[in-house]
Amino acid sequence: MGDDQLVQRLLDGDAAAFAGSTAAHSLGWLRHPERYLGEWLDETAARLPDRYERTLLLGMGGSSSPARLYAEARPETRLTVLDTSNPDTVAATDFSHATVIASSKSGTTIETQTLLAHALDNGLESENLVVITDPATALGALATSLGATLIEGDVNTGGRFSGLSPFGLVPAIYAGWSVDELRAELGPCSLSEALVAGAVAEAARRAATIHDGEAFYALGADPITSGGALWLEQLVAETTGKDQRGFIPVLAAETSSYRPSQMQHHHLVAALLARHLDVDPFNQPNVESAKKDVFALLEGEVSWTPGQVNVGALREALSSSTYNVLQVYAPISTSSALAGLRERTQAVYGTTTANLGPRYLHSTGQLHKGGPRGVVGVQIVQRPSSTPVRIAGRHYTFHDLHMAQALSDLRAMTAARRPVWQLVVDDFDEAAQVLGLQS
Repeated sequence: MGDDQLVQRLLDGDAAAFAGSTAAHSLGWLRHPERYLGEWLDETAARLPDRYERTLLLGMGGSSSPARLYAEARPETRLTVLDTSNPDTVAATDFSHATVIASSKSGTTIETQTLLAHALDNGLESENLVVITDPATALGALATSLGATLIEGDVNTGGRFSGLSPFGLVPAIYAGWSVDELRAELGPCSLSEALVAGAVAEAARRAATIHDGEAFYALGADPITSGGALWLEQLVAETTGKDQRGFIPVLAAETSSYRPSQMQHHHLVAALLARHLDVDPFNQPNVESAKKDVFALLEGEVSWTPGQVNVGALREALSSSTYNVLQVYAPISTSSALAGLRERTQAVYGTTTANLGPRYLHSTGQLHKGGPRGVVGVQIVQRPSSTPVRIAGRHYTFHDLHMAQALSDLRAMTAARRPVWQLVVDDFDEAAQVLGLQS
């Protein structure tokens, strides 16, 4: 098929242009600018509660990373994203005198559910709550029963392609974007022959680097600390990383600042890279594997006692991998320190990626378990300093939930035959010592 023919098929929204069976109900994002940047945006902005300066977003993956991208593109922002279950981060958050956005496409995301239950029990008033979810979800029903503001998403678009839909646009308004500014910024995202042709050409250039079903995808900013890079990392990793194939997003150099105006271009490139790999761009078959054991673990006592670690075997595996990943369960406030730990690990062992858990479960987690087999994982769990408090309406604490998520992913990585080690530590210096990193 020639490039001109492919461009036309994409302009027509031809689901048969992609491998797999999900494209037929996953291409709504192609027309999101036309659907959401007109009257919908004016009407939605007019009905959003805005009593307070602070806004907190409770969400994960595609329900939170677009918000970070929009917020990062502002010189100042009043939006804080809580994409975590970390007990220390939760304990340090004041949910009173703030607008709260609870964002989940499925309405069943455990982090969003538990954070919302905690917020409602700790100062959040329902008139200051905005819920973004797909039609007919339990979260939507809860919003209606509370009298909160309910905004529904597009069922024909997956989370990581939702940045130009309510899941991105509503947080953008709270991040400081005016309606007119959003329309001006996102104008280049409207589907056009030039936009699609540019994406087809870039995907072809990147696809030329594929070897044995895998390749690296250079990021121009660190996804640990950059909202734009975090959004792009998830888009590429979750779209391409399956069937033992995939593009591995890695930090190449601090050279780029990502803009919302680029979102549709990156959507197209990621989907086309999956096409070059002959994988379904719109499914995530390995994501659920890291979640299914969490509730079972929470039925019992969740242990923070680490197992024995064969340090020699760990260091040898790190030295011989295609790439390494630091899967770190720690407060959001440790992001800069984690970026430094990743740099030190890469200097000793070669290509290394890193991010916070459970955030990475909703982004690169699919790649870790379903992508190229040469990954080695190091799960670093930092012991919390806060006092365990039972979550409202639950029989467990955020301490229990956080560790259960780590243990569940450890099991999922092992089941997928990816080497992985768990370190339970008081701080990153302790982890660095185990890894043999110099001070």
